[in-house]
Amino acid sequence: MYTSNITFLYYEDFNYGDHFLRNVLKLNEVMDQGFAKVFKVTKHSYIGIVTKENRNNIKEDTLNSLTVKDVEKAYNEIKKEELYNLTEIKFFESIPLKSFFFEDKENHHFEIQQFLNDTEF
Repeated sequence: MYTSNITFLYYEDFNYGDHFLRNVLKLNEVMDQGFAKVFKVTKHSYIGIVTKENRNNIKEDTLNSLTVKDVEKAYNEIKKEELYNLTEIKFFESIPLKSFFFEDKENHHFEIQQFLNDTEF
C-alpha cells in the first residue's frame, strides 16, 4: 500500500538542519519547498526538515509521512481504525499533494500523502 516514507524533523534553526543533513549525514536533497526540504536516505526512504513556524499545529518535533498512490482509498480504509485527531484530506497546491493527518494513542504524528506530480516518491 505504501510506496515510500518521509520522516520530517522540525527545526527552530532551519539552516542548521539543512547543514546537518547535507554535510554531517551526507544526504542528497531531492526537494526544496522553501519551508521544507527532503533528503534521500535510501531508494524509498527520506528525511525531511521543516521550519518550526510551519508546524500546522503539530506539537511534537517529528512527523512520519507515508506516501500512497491513492490517498482517498487510504483515507477510507484507515478512518475505520482507532485514531486520534484525524483530519480531512487537504490539498497543498504549492507542493502539490493531497494528505491527511492523525495521531496514535501515544501522540505519535502521522501523515498519509499522495504527490500529484512526477516526484520520485
